[in-house]
Amino acid sequence: KEAKERVKTAIKNSGHEFLSRKIIVNLSPADLRKEGTFYDLPIAVAILLNMGVIKMIEERTVVIGELSLDGHINRVNGILPICLEAKRKGINKIILPKENAKEGALVDGIDVIGVENLREVIEFFNNKIKISPEKKTEFEYNTEYINTDFEDVKGQKNVKRALEVATAGGHNCLLIGSPGSGKTMMAQRVASILPDLTFEEAIEITKIYSIAGNMPQGEPIINNRQYRAPHYSITPAALIGGGKIAKPGEISLAHNGVLFLDELPQFNKNTLEVLRAPLEDNIVTISRVNATLTYPCDFMFVASMNPCPCGFYGASDKECNCSEQAINRYMGKISGPLLDRIDIQIEVTPVKYEKLQVENIKIESSEMIKQRVNMARKIQLKR
Repeated sequence: KEAKERVKTAIKNSGHEFLSRKIIVNLSPADLRKEGTFYDLPIAVAILLNMGVIKMIEERTVVIGELSLDGHINRVNGILPICLEAKRKGINKIILPKENAKEGALVDGIDVIGVENLREVIEFFNNKIKISPEKKTEFEYNTEYINTDFEDVKGQKNVKRALEVATAGGHNCLLIGSPGSGKTMMAQRVASILPDLTFEEAIEITKIYSIAGNMPQGEPIINNRQYRAPHYSITPAALIGGGKIAKPGEISLAHNGVLFLDELPQFNKNTLEVLRAPLEDNIVTISRVNATLTYPCDFMFVASMNPCPCGFYGASDKECNCSEQAINRYMGKISGPLLDRIDIQIEVTPVKYEKLQVENIKIESSEMIKQRVNMARKIQLKR
């Protein structure tokens, strides 16, 4: 309905008289729900083709784009999955917004033409101007985004070792300890020792972020592993995905990366229970009235929690004032089946200040730990 006015105004502002008769646009197949602004440019091109303004369009060409009122073509979400599907269906050429061209050019074997406005599209189809296809976008793994390092963590040798083992094997991990023991600090550094991202993994992450509309401005590809740490007030739909046409949730945005849930018992029990199947299957299927969608969610799950409501159960320097009933109720917030899916559960004890002061041992950096993780992954791939 909105496209109707945008297309009409964009054609007029591109210097062409709009037909003053009734026009019917049939978006086929009719039973499939249409959403988004992808269809503006194709509708405009179809009308201009009917009016005789555009003489001819080559076969096996796809046109995508959102029109603004002045005829400018704006970027749209989900370009990478569309280009991959177009290639699979034998499409030779794809006309899309200039801002999406680099993202589309990640796909080999298809000509990606980036256009800025409707006038340019008309002239291109009428062979008045030539637009070269976008050069293939090269992939380079980016580590600059990581601003945390295990070098900052003094002591906690056993916990660091456990996190290294968990990362090398892609295991889920739970850190249990009193406040101030460094659980969150160490969990935030897990992303810095994850193995290098491959091109295939980067493509998978980019597809998810493109569909969700979360692509960084000016970046054609997500070239680093993602670290997601949602707040405990998150809803089940935001965690696994949802909406009328279900968009990816936090677990899919953490695909090939880390999902960290801090203060695990504070999360709503129903929210935590929806993690059971995705942790097992590495995919999540969301069923809505309009569609049933499946998104990948192969992530490393890291969580932290206190041993009791006050946090000092089992601590050597502070006394716990929680009753046994309160401790059982607190621990009972996390179900047995969910705990069963967490392979490594480790106790984190606070490091005494005096020990930190005299600690002169050289602390390993994330880079050194990561080299061992990469080696472990290579051995597993061989196996």
